[in-house]
Amino acid sequence: MQDLKKESGLSVILKDDFKLDLDIKLLGGEFSGRTIRDMAGVIKDKIIINDAPLYYVYRDLREREDDQIVKKNHLRFDLTVILPKMLGEEFNKTLGHYHPIKDEIDISYPEVYEVISGRALFLLQKHNKNNNEIIEEVYLVEARAGEKAITPPNFGHITINPLSVPLVMSNWVAAEFSSEYELYEKYRGGVYYIVKDDKDSGYKEIANEKYKKIPKLIKARPKELPQFGLNFGKPMYKSGCQNIKKLRYLAEPENFIKEIVPEKVFDYAKN
Repeated sequence: MQDLKKESGLSVILKDDFKLDLDIKLLGGEFSGRTIRDMAGVIKDKIIINDAPLYYVYRDLREREDDQIVKKNHLRFDLTVILPKMLGEEFNKTLGHYHPIKDEIDISYPEVYEVISGRALFLLQKHNKNNNEIIEEVYLVEARAGEKAITPPNFGHITINPLSVPLVMSNWVAAEFSSEYELYEKYRGGVYYIVKDDKDSGYKEIANEKYKKIPKLIKARPKELPQFGLNFGKPMYKSGCQNIKKLRYLAEPENFIKEIVPEKVFDYAKN
């Protein structure tokens, strides 16, 4: 068992079965998860299909004292645990999703993730507005414990666990947010598969030929963004509730169009 209160800002414990033990005083925590059977359509290799769990999600968590401020600002806080497993050659991952467009402004909601324990690889891709098979930009963002990474508007993303320990992460997102999985299922996953490699970083990318256009993968690291309350090493839940206005970009992306773009939130120099 691993007590994650200090790292997450909430009273949660990671149990030996990789599920979370949530303090009874916490509100929310709607539980869901995905199995190998659920994920079979987005995995590169043919593997044995069964109901073994791959990851767990706990949605809309908050302390009672923060209930009103979180709701008033139309936000949601989730926790996710991605188990340390291999999917054939691939590392374990989430199914992948795009974000809904906000109203008629042609901009999708962003999202921000925090690595609480372990290490994450975020595979972000942006498709052409007129052709979903054409990917215009793709980034692989590596984030370590205590670091935060924004998914900019109009990007879909997959989270990958490249280590032999569980990946525990949190996210803030607009409460109106509802994930869109269809395109990842249609094209059998993301534009790249991230697989094990014994050289350098321990992983490499393999192109998914279901897509018509596959741009070069840009490897990046997240930037520390204090203007958005994203300070490395400080629990994102606590800083978010204490400085809730700094999370406005999540529910109001139209007011931050030039600030939450890849070149502003990622560092390419640390590849």
